[in-house]
Amino acid sequence: MKFPFLISILFCSAILYGRNDVEAINLSLLSLQSEETLLDTSVLDNTLDNYRGTVSPLYKRYISTTDEYRRIEAKFIKEGIPVFFALIPYAESKFNPTVRGYGTAGLWQFSKQSARNFGLCVTKKNDERLNIDRSTDAAIRYIKSLKQQFGSWYLADFAYAMGEGTLRRLIQRNGSKKISVLLKDPHFPSGTKAHFAKTLLLDAKIHYTSDDILFSSEARQEAGTVVPTTP
Repeated sequence: MKFPFLISILFCSAILYGRNDVEAINLSLLSLQSEETLLDTSVLDNTLDNYRGTVSPLYKRYISTTDEYRRIEAKFIKEGIPVFFALIPYAESKFNPTVRGYGTAGLWQFSKQSARNFGLCVTKKNDERLNIDRSTDAAIRYIKSLKQQFGSWYLADFAYAMGEGTLRRLIQRNGSKKISVLLKDPHFPSGTKAHFAKTLLLDAKIHYTSDDILFSSEARQEAGTVVPTTP
């Protein structure tokens, strides 16, 4: 019960005294059940510094896809999952529901097997990884299963990005689940660092920085395109 209480204190303090980047990031970390703040882990601070330049284009993409994003966010809120996770598609696919990677596809970049494991149909004629609603429902089932396995939301995100087996080996090798310890491991995947850093920075900017909650029409016009239509 202490995490909601701490979040409430920090959130109220931020409103009263103004919210800077560090406070916003700490609120995001608390929502993921991290007991460490940005000040506790210099390795996270350094990791975030490497990806701060990626936030602006992702934020513009967010502005241009806000309506579709809100539909996804509502699903996560309904399931009691931190809204951090609703932003994963910006890090994984730049919120493009038709994009394909190396054996992966869709907003959530599911592999064929993972998609099938969580209830999606993947055939040549019908690939539900490309359907926003169906793939999001599958992502929610997957994320909830990861939370159940690893016990905290930030570890669920690590597992989503690197795979359950890789995360288990990292935890076992280091004898710790702390962000500050795991990120120092040379075997921590660089792709997962990018995934976590981008999503954390975007979450902090969108959900915990007061002056970014409302968007001007000029900013929306600058962002340009709309999200592609899904099958």
